[in-house]
Amino acid sequence: MKKFFLSSVVIAFLFAALPAQAKIWRINNNPGVTADFTSLTLATASASVVNGDTVHLESSTTDYTAGTLTKRLVIIGLGYFLNPANATTPGNAGLQAVTVESRLGYITINNGANGSKFLGIAFAGAQINGSATPYNLVFEKVNFTGGLTFANATHSNITIRKSFFNNTGVQATTGNLSNFVVENCIFNGFSGYMSLQSLTGTANIIRNNTFFATYFSDIPNCYFANNIIESPSYDWVFTNTTVKNNLFARASQVLPVTATSNQLGVNMTNVFLLTGSFDARLQLKPGSPAIGAGLTVGAVVSPDCGAFGATDPYKLSGIPNIPSIYALTVPISIPSGTATMNVTFSTRNTN
Repeated sequence: MKKFFLSSVVIAFLFAALPAQAKIWRINNNPGVTADFTSLTLATASASVVNGDTVHLESSTTDYTAGTLTKRLVIIGLGYFLNPANATTPGNAGLQAVTVESRLGYITINNGANGSKFLGIAFAGAQINGSATPYNLVFEKVNFTGGLTFANATHSNITIRKSFFNNTGVQATTGNLSNFVVENCIFNGFSGYMSLQSLTGTANIIRNNTFFATYFSDIPNCYFANNIIESPSYDWVFTNTTVKNNLFARASQVLPVTATSNQLGVNMTNVFLLTGSFDARLQLKPGSPAIGAGLTVGAVVSPDCGAFGATDPYKLSGIPNIPSIYALTVPISIPSGTATMNVTFSTRNTN
């Protein structure tokens, strides 16, 4: 009962904070909890769910099935790395009252989903099929536990920001991908790399990201700046790419002749904290050579390199930028016949 009450309080508070003009749908697959749907698959298949609606994935130990998305939706979760007691991916304390995230299974994104946004969820991966018109897809504060793959087709206007790729990455090896932006993300582990041979055009940006213990990436036709690459054993490949103000662990990294203000052979033990939660450990330590080493971004002059720098840094645990309850006290039991009970909760808005 206490768990159900906690979920209800969190969702009621969230709904009060979201715009009222579009319908908001609850998705919950926990036994005994009444919600609009038990999976994203069922929600997107429903004629009642229409373009512009928001679906909220509630806390669950069971992944939500995703299916194929052909509608323009906002899909919101609770964030990730919420449990400090998790031995594999230790989380950040005090950011959400619940410590179980909402995880979405593998999803296929088709034409019709143009303009969709994924926010604060854990993601088992996605394939994005072609669209004749710009996709305008946004992945923000997402924990990718499976890769993001672009089909052999035409794609444009895809943005990934403030997200965490855990031993997985981005594959766009065939077709055409343009207007592709990756900013303030963390790529962690050997498979946390990007293979982007299909990048075309002049509006692709990969900036202020952290690549930790990853394989090499293939980056053509891109603006690549203010990144930290902890990949001492592998040469990254840059073709027709502007490379500025990055830190490389590899001393022999080959750079384009036009590259400027990059640091090679950086001892990464001097760069990161390497203690704390699964994402906090990649914050910069005092005296890090990445501090103030970046190229100006917007109003931020000489920003820090890496995911935690520039105008809109990575946020721990990917908490959505909506009000959240981070502390909640509910009575363990209520005497029979009691008409009221005292509940204490604390809230904050995470930008």
